[in-house]
Amino acid sequence: MSRILQALALHAARRPRDLAVQGDEQHLSWRELEQESGKLAGVLGNVSCLGLFLNNSPAWVTADIAALRRGIRCVPVPGFFSLEQQRHVLEDAAVDALLFDHVDMAGFLDADWEVRKIPVAGQSLVLARRRQGDRSRIPVAEKITYTSGTTGRPRGVRLGMETVETVALSLCRLSGATADDRALALLPLSILLENIGSLYVPLLAGATMLVPSPGKLGLDGSGSVDAARLAAGLALFRPTAAIVPPQLLKLLTGLAGAGRLPDSFRFIAVGGAMLPASQMEAARSLGLPVYQGYGLSEACSVVAMNSPDACRDSSVGRVLPHCELRIADDGEILVRGALFRGYLHGENWNLDKFLPTGDLGYLDEEGFLHVMGRKKNLLVTAYGRNVSPEWPEAELLAEPEISQAAVFGDGRPWLSAVLLPAAHADMEKVRRAVERANARLPDYARIMGHVPADEAFTPLNGQATANGRLRRDRIYRIYRHRIDALYPREDSLVS
Repeated sequence: MSRILQALALHAARRPRDLAVQGDEQHLSWRELEQESGKLAGVLGNVSCLGLFLNNSPAWVTADIAALRRGIRCVPVPGFFSLEQQRHVLEDAAVDALLFDHVDMAGFLDADWEVRKIPVAGQSLVLARRRQGDRSRIPVAEKITYTSGTTGRPRGVRLGMETVETVALSLCRLSGATADDRALALLPLSILLENIGSLYVPLLAGATMLVPSPGKLGLDGSGSVDAARLAAGLALFRPTAAIVPPQLLKLLTGLAGAGRLPDSFRFIAVGGAMLPASQMEAARSLGLPVYQGYGLSEACSVVAMNSPDACRDSSVGRVLPHCELRIADDGEILVRGALFRGYLHGENWNLDKFLPTGDLGYLDEEGFLHVMGRKKNLLVTAYGRNVSPEWPEAELLAEPEISQAAVFGDGRPWLSAVLLPAAHADMEKVRRAVERANARLPDYARIMGHVPADEAFTPLNGQATANGRLRRDRIYRIYRHRIDALYPREDSLVS
């Protein structure tokens, strides 16, 4: 039997009235969570693949557990994906039932879907089912997580639930999670790391899961945060544990420095993108219990993690006990243990093989892993989104007012660009062109700031190769100060 379902049954029997899940208005005890998830599992019937298109809420938690109880494939649909990407997820995963929390979302479903309202955990949801779904398919207990995609089309990563639970149990032990914890989901539960760390880990420990909607915490999209509302939300919920990307850690550090962060935190996990040592030092100086980790979706989100018992701030921690790690001759990190089953529609992964991560790193003499960067040309924003710069560049160059474009934003909260206007275009026309390009991109891949290029990128000035490929390092060195000026200073994030 599933460890998660065993834990749920145990908590419901021993602590039936204790608070299990808290959202904006709704909350569930352990007994109510068990009953609500069982009821929804019955409603789902012969569903083979359930899509979850929901804001964080007790209903999200209930639906996730219901899928596990039913032994069916669960596919979270990220709200930060573009409409085209969301439709791709539904078709690619052959989702035959979809739960969502806004009636107007039904507009992107075609006539093949039958829609009705159902109550879940004190909330009115919409259940859509395909009229011609394949009822003969055998359900598979697994999670399909779609990466944000280095190009426009996300790819599904197949994760067996037994593997997910192995990672969750390792994190539960490493973090010292107990029933006294209050674990806050700051990021969408559709993100694998948040799903495991802020739902499955506290569930195993018997801790309270805090799952307010993003708006309750002042979070909007992939890069917008209202610091005052976040501070108010943290004061209200008083979490002991949370997962944050580097950009949100900056904000928490600023709030702590301004005396606006509650003293309730016991464990703050940081992941999603590389973290500068200076940022860790700033957080530590204010007493924040910050622990950096590292992983990837194909390895079920977490491979290594610092902990209160073993921490080196310059590293991403020691390898978790269920993992085995090697460093290739070229410095690439290779990992084995608790890996994915393979990509959707691809071959099954051979679990005896080491998985190339695409990251460079080394293990120090005490077994702490240090990550040095990406092998390929890939931007990882401060919110943990992977973006190949060629993707937004192609959208920009589709506009006649833009002659050349170089996109940057590694480790930043949003992307920026150096743009060469076409001969007939002034910067106002370029601005409108950027807006049109952004309308075709999901929010994490949009260009939120840009500067004009002084000249074309050519082989003569060293900003392009002979075949026209951009020399990004050279371009960045030339425009670095102007690019830096586009981003707000860290101390201006909190006022």
